[in-house]
Amino acid sequence: RAGTPLRTPGMPALLAAFLATGAVFGAMEVVTIAHAGGAILALQAAGSCVAGLLYGSLRPASDIRRRLLGCLTGMTALMSLPLLAAASTDSLPALAGALLLAGAATAPTMVTGMTLVQRLTPEGQLNEGMTLAVTALLGGIAAGSATGGWMVEHTGQVTGYVVPVCAAALALAVATAGVRVPRGR
Repeated sequence: RAGTPLRTPGMPALLAAFLATGAVFGAMEVVTIAHAGGAILALQAAGSCVAGLLYGSLRPASDIRRRLLGCLTGMTALMSLPLLAAASTDSLPALAGALLLAGAATAPTMVTGMTLVQRLTPEGQLNEGMTLAVTALLGGIAAGSATGGWMVEHTGQVTGYVVPVCAAALALAVATAGVRVPRGR
């Protein structure tokens, strides 16, 4: 039996990126509900759904690391849209559009990240590798929810949108610095 997937080069950084990505999701949910209510949050899911369908129909680039970094770059940029909308206008339709666009980064990032987990996990340990990824994601959701809630309570609803942007940037930085794909995977 091979060792734990945690010892696979690139896996700890990928799990840290999943932790930060989870923080994006948790913070965005809490901040949006505090700022505009829960119904508008469905637009982020709709954006993810459409983007996931489109992404699934494309032939992906062979360099999975580059794909992940591209997805995380897109997520970082798109997560700034709700912040910009909330900071520049009180328009609910503007925030709705920003959330729809921000959601477009979610499915492609998750599909690419989970594909990379699958490739990095030693044979016979895929269940463990996926469990680690989902655990990191859920831990990030909890941390992001708590951080986003704290920001809303102490600095205001608009400022809370800084948390998902920073979490996405952290995911990108961690993945850039540490995610490596061994040859042949």
